[in-house]
Amino acid sequence: MGAGRPRRWKLPFHRSAPSSPSSPPDPEPHSPARSAVVVVAEEEAPPAEFVCSILGALMADPVILPSGQTYERACLQACAELAFLPPGMGSASDAVIPNAALKAAIGTWCARSGRVVPAPPSADAAREAVLRAMPADAAKSVRTRRPALASSSNSSYSSPASAASTSSYTSSSEIIPAEDEVGVKPVKEGTNKDAVREQVEMAVDPLEDVVVAKVMDAEEEEEVVLAVAGLREATRESAERRRALCTPRMLGALRRVLLIPRHASARVDATAALVNLTLEPANKVRIVRAGAVPPLVEVLRSSTSPPEAREHAAGALFGLALNEDNRAAIGVLGAVPPLLDLLTSPAHAAPARRDAGMALYHLSLAAVNQSKIARFPGAPKALLAVASSAAERMPIRRLALMVVCNVAACTEGRAALMDAGAVAAVTAILSHDTRSAELDEWCVAAMYAMSRGSLRFRGLARAAGADAALRRVAEECAPGIVRRDMARKTLRAMRNEADDAADLTGSSLECGDGDDCAGSIVSDGLMSFRRRQRELGSSSCGNTAEF
Repeated sequence: MGAGRPRRWKLPFHRSAPSSPSSPPDPEPHSPARSAVVVVAEEEAPPAEFVCSILGALMADPVILPSGQTYERACLQACAELAFLPPGMGSASDAVIPNAALKAAIGTWCARSGRVVPAPPSADAAREAVLRAMPADAAKSVRTRRPALASSSNSSYSSPASAASTSSYTSSSEIIPAEDEVGVKPVKEGTNKDAVREQVEMAVDPLEDVVVAKVMDAEEEEEVVLAVAGLREATRESAERRRALCTPRMLGALRRVLLIPRHASARVDATAALVNLTLEPANKVRIVRAGAVPPLVEVLRSSTSPPEAREHAAGALFGLALNEDNRAAIGVLGAVPPLLDLLTSPAHAAPARRDAGMALYHLSLAAVNQSKIARFPGAPKALLAVASSAAERMPIRRLALMVVCNVAACTEGRAALMDAGAVAAVTAILSHDTRSAELDEWCVAAMYAMSRGSLRFRGLARAAGADAALRRVAEECAPGIVRRDMARKTLRAMRNEADDAADLTGSSLECGDGDDCAGSIVSDGLMSFRRRQRELGSSSCGNTAEF
């Protein structure tokens, strides 16, 4: 019989056993002994987000799943080996991204608390941790077939997705590339590895060796500048050339150019080359796994970065964010704050602000990034200020409203927006910018999103006079227009009528029994509206131009 389908399981809650009658009584509430115990406990307890829920210990190599969950890498490898899926993992082939920010935070906490930085657990220790966390019957059945697992040829976690994501941390000599990695077909078991390596070497673009050698060994900066400029031109030639040039070695060389100060003069060409590489769908996940996001974020943050380099960095992040699997990882790697600064600051050039807005829009389609934007200090007010400013260009105002609409899809985002005065600001846009149907659409979508699951909305909307603006939209639009339907539903929510009463308590009549409505707007009309606008935005402001 073949291997069974992986079963989902929930991690048990560990409760401390009650103290036995024979145990000594606790010290008095205010006694020195009790205070010392409390202080020691507080010093020894690490933050919950630093602890792997499977291993039960500090994470040495935290990795993040597309769902936003973070685990110890060795534990995910053990889960894949044992054919079990932890919460947040869709399948054993899910891509995992190193959570460098969390790893650095754990190291800082260990240094401050006098602890030794944790070492990665062994494969056996990770496997035992998974078995302990599994249900008893499942763990027993796994232990009984342990010999078969040990002798299986698939005893290590070597799925194509995870192999690509860990290539920078493990030896790449044993990884056999897939067809879309280097342009060769997958190799069957039993094939001579020397023949495989020879086939891979034949597929390498000659320019790769030239650029890597210049970036790593050249003594003159001018040689690096010329090499990276040649790479930029090569990435404009064809889709096949872009796929062939998107290799771990080439991406590593570009990372070096973006991070090392002495290569600052080549950063414009390096970021432009990355923008061109992101044009190919097959390259998007590969670039994120190769660690290109932190250097791009650093280019956005650095005050010494040329404006053109900053524009290209925003464009590259926009291109990467078009892939759904990349969005959570890009947010975790710190791209949201500099993109917000770029979009909301009039001092930056319009093309850079446009690319930053499109990147934020696609990133904010992921629930984990909606919360990040809502929690970032001043972000809701800054977005609303851009959307409300008559001095801003219409595309920039529209992008700010698009991000606001996405943020309003989560409970935390709705609360942050209403605290920032979003209801009054959006009502003012609806009342004064009556000639822009495009702004009307996103304003009504934002109002509808904020009306869901919030008892505060009705009072704020009445105080801002939103009913008059919404009635205008509902009366002027022909039947079947999406914003007309949303305006009418929002008006009913303001009046607390029966068909929208459920929206005020967090549920909706449009959600089926078992549908997961958290973090998204589930109206069929609004979903089709957002889908149409996403396609329009990707095509009109899309990642299609070569630089």
